Amino acid sequence: MRQEQLLTADYIESQIGNVIEYYIRWEFEEDPFYGKARIKGLVDDEAGGLKIICDVIEGSDLELAYEQEEVFMYSDHHPIYTGQLPEIYSANWVNTDGKKKKQIFIAPPNENAREFAISQTNSKVVVKRIY
Repeated sequence: MRQEQLLTADYIESQIGNVIEYYIRWEFEEDPFYGKARIKGLVDDEAGGLKIICDVIEGSDLELAYEQEEVFMYSDHHPIYTGQLPEIYSANWVNTDGKKKKQIFIAPPNENAREFAISQTNSKVVVKRIY
């Protein structure tokens, strides 16, 4: 079973110099946010909160995170988690209007990723695990 925890300032301070993995739990239609970064530290932002300073190794920019009630959040109010990344998939399909579509997603626990993607797109879909 995966260990995960909310991303907090205390955790960031304990990981200075280390590489962490992070992600949000996004819905199928939403933009994904996940990645790996080497933590450099924390600084005060203009609004009086904390900002993370890091070198992003791959994925989304963790420096976009902001602190809210002691937890770091992504811009659309999703809490950020740290720990081993969940299984992340890419779905490709042709929409009813003939346009090719692509979505990166996390399958819900105990659900087959391909079946989940089919239920979300109502189409034949090619699913590949990317992480």
